[in-house]
Amino acid sequence: MSLPRVSVIIPAYNAEATLERALDSVRAQTLPPLEVICVDDGSRDGSAALARRYDPAGAFRLRVVQQPRNAGTAAARNRGLDLAEGDVIAFLDADDVWSPGKLEYQVTAMHRHGLDLFGGYSGLLAPEQQQGQQVRQAPAADPRAAAPPIDIRTVTLLPAMLSNPYHTSSVLVRRDARVRFPDNGQLSEDYALWLQLIASGWRCARHPQRLSFMYKPSFGASGLSAQLWRMQRGELGALRAVGWSAHRGALVLALPVSCLKFGVRLLRTWLR
Repeated sequence: MSLPRVSVIIPAYNAEATLERALDSVRAQTLPPLEVICVDDGSRDGSAALARRYDPAGAFRLRVVQQPRNAGTAAARNRGLDLAEGDVIAFLDADDVWSPGKLEYQVTAMHRHGLDLFGGYSGLLAPEQQQGQQVRQAPAADPRAAAPPIDIRTVTLLPAMLSNPYHTSSVLVRRDARVRFPDNGQLSEDYALWLQLIASGWRCARHPQRLSFMYKPSFGASGLSAQLWRMQRGELGALRAVGWSAHRGALVLALPVSCLKFGVRLLRTWLR
C-alpha cells in the first residue's frame, strides 16, 4: 500500500532548549516523513542555528526557514504550508514530542478511511526543565507505550464547537489551499481552522490514543496558558466565525459552554 507523503511543520520561537528533542522524536518515527520544515519565527536565541546543524541521519529532508520578524505561530505555520510538498501535513510544536509510531499509525488510518483531518489530544509529561536549563533527555515516562492499534471516532461540528477535539501537535491534515491558520493576532487560531474545515464538510476524525506529548505546565500557570482572556477571545471569535451565518443553533449552545469553561479556568488559576 502506497501511503501519502508527509510534510512536518515546526514553528519555533526561542525554542533552543526544546527543539532538538522535538526533532529527535521525528527522526525516531517508524514511518519517516518526506520533509521537516522548521520555521524560525524571529527567535532571539540559537533556535535557527540549532536547526541548521541538526543531523536527521537521512530520515528526512530538513528545511530551515527564518521569518524576518516575530509574526506569531499562525504566520509561521502558514509559511511552512506555503513551502510544503507532501500530500499530508503534520504539525509539531517545538516543545512537544511524538511517540515513534505516531505517523505510521495515523497516516495508515487516514489513508484507509479516506480522512481529511485526523488527530486527538496530547498526553502531558512532567516538565523536566528548570528555568534556564536545556532539555537533553526524555523523562522516565515512555510515550511508546501509548500507541496501541488506532481507533477512529468521527468528529462533527456541534461536539467540536462544545470542545476542541484536537491538540495541534497531534494533527494530520490533507494538503489543500484552504488549510490556512487565521492570522488576525488572536489566539486559538488552530481551533478556528479545525472548525472551518469541519463545517465545510471535510471528513474529520479523532483517536483517543495519546500519540503526541507536551511538557507544558498546567493550564493557567505561565506563558500562553496565563493569557486566559486572550485565549477566550480567540475561542469566542472562532465559534462566531463558523456559527454566525449557517450554524446559529449550535452557536447558541456553544457560547455559554465556552464562557462556563472560561470561568472554571479563572477560578482554578485564582485558587492555585
